[in-house]
Amino acid sequence: MAMLIEVQGSGNSVPFYSDERIFLGEGLFETLRVLDNKPCYSQLHWQRLQRAALFLQLPFELSPSVWYENLTQCIALNQVQDGGIKVILGAGNAPRGLVATSKKSRLVFTAFNYLAENTAVKLGSASWLRDSRNPVYQFKSINYLEAIIARRQAQINGIDDVLFFNTEQCATDTTTANLFIIKNNQLFTPSLQNGLLPGIIRQRLLSLCQENNIVCFECNLNKTSLSEADAVFICNALQGIRPVSVIDNTVFKTNHSLIAQLQAILAADQRNSLR
Repeated sequence: MAMLIEVQGSGNSVPFYSDERIFLGEGLFETLRVLDNKPCYSQLHWQRLQRAALFLQLPFELSPSVWYENLTQCIALNQVQDGGIKVILGAGNAPRGLVATSKKSRLVFTAFNYLAENTAVKLGSASWLRDSRNPVYQFKSINYLEAIIARRQAQINGIDDVLFFNTEQCATDTTTANLFIIKNNQLFTPSLQNGLLPGIIRQRLLSLCQENNIVCFECNLNKTSLSEADAVFICNALQGIRPVSVIDNTVFKTNHSLIAQLQAILAADQRNSLR
């Protein structure tokens, strides 16, 4: 197998070595929610990682069943009841040079305890624009420098996170979550063509809306669209759905009935994804 698999338990972590491509930012990761000692949406996370690894030409020779076995082993080793698992797919060891490649990638599983927050989030516009054609935004890259800079700016400005916009002035996502707005009891979310991560919870919400006869559109959302929204929320695998109270100077209702309905639907769906 052209891949080294490591399931880390408490106290047995192995460092990455200086010649590994991960230090050039070449690698991917997935973060899964753990509920009742089991991983949520394990198949969907496997599929997304597989697609990204194929694009980056990283060896990822792991069946869904072996993937699941490693996830559950990691949960058991770390005795995590409710929390998360971070899985890093590093490009492996290679000679110096940007185009150098490795014949063996490295897959590392690490579990952790985590308590999801349910308080409303304050957002502000990022101070720079993104290029929607940049393929990096389509993947969960280990290179999080842009997100770190943005989150630190948010902290300085007294807000929780930033909302990115592309060069066409359309909203994309935050540093760690996808965006939805509610208008007239209908949902709207930025389309993938705007340059954003295809989040697992975003994917599930699109399907769940269709199953529950909730109208949802993937579209372009500019600042005018956001300011006219009745409510706004963000979502990701760890947090689930969190309402947004403020974007820049616009205040939003955080107790919208549709948000509560979606939270209940998603909670049931997460439980159904456990096996």
